[in-house]
Amino acid sequence: ELAYLSPEDTRHALRSLRLRAGDQVSLADGRSWTGRGRLVQGEGERAAVEVTEARRVVRGPPLVSVAMAPPKGDRLAWAVQKLAEIGADELLLMDADRSVRRWRDQDRAGRVLGRLGLVAREAAMQSRRPFVMEVIGGVAVADALAVEPARAVMLWEGAVHPLRATLPGTDDPASVRLLVGPEGGFSDGEVRAAEAAGAALATLGAGILRTETAAVVAAVLALARLGRLG
Repeated sequence: ELAYLSPEDTRHALRSLRLRAGDQVSLADGRSWTGRGRLVQGEGERAAVEVTEARRVVRGPPLVSVAMAPPKGDRLAWAVQKLAEIGADELLLMDADRSVRRWRDQDRAGRVLGRLGLVAREAAMQSRRPFVMEVIGGVAVADALAVEPARAVMLWEGAVHPLRATLPGTDDPASVRLLVGPEGGFSDGEVRAAEAAGAALATLGAGILRTETAAVVAAVLALARLGRLG
């Protein structure tokens, strides 16, 4: 059976990866199917792959979700790329009280989310992930906290317990959502709202990390704790 690549994926395969007819390739549709095959001549601007092996991958719990107040500039795209590479399942971009980046202009926000979706897709391709991390924008902190039955953990510099002590383990494989605030941190009201919602408060240590760094570090710790990384 032949699978035709999109024009964008064809350019990536032939120009960036310099693949040629007869080369073995790995495939994924970003939703549930992965496989292997052999690159063959396609039609027009679309290369084709002769599929020799295919299997369905079921994405189930435990899931790791990150809710982050987006930083400005290229740091957001960097965070999307790295979170997608390591296997985070979704990224929610929060409007926190002290956020430096807002989503008021819906047209511009839509364009930004479109670009970030491409970054996540390319990262999934590069790291051979069967699923593409979903990126959702304009989420309120209260909505990010509403993750029942998953466990919500808010990173806060005033927390007493380290993140590893608040995460579920392989013997309790609950899904988890990690809330990462802006450079100025979460406000007192947001911290109280998290406590009222039953979220855990956790710290990554004495140092103060940039938003995107904290998001990646927290996701790595959660994925490792749940047996999905390392």
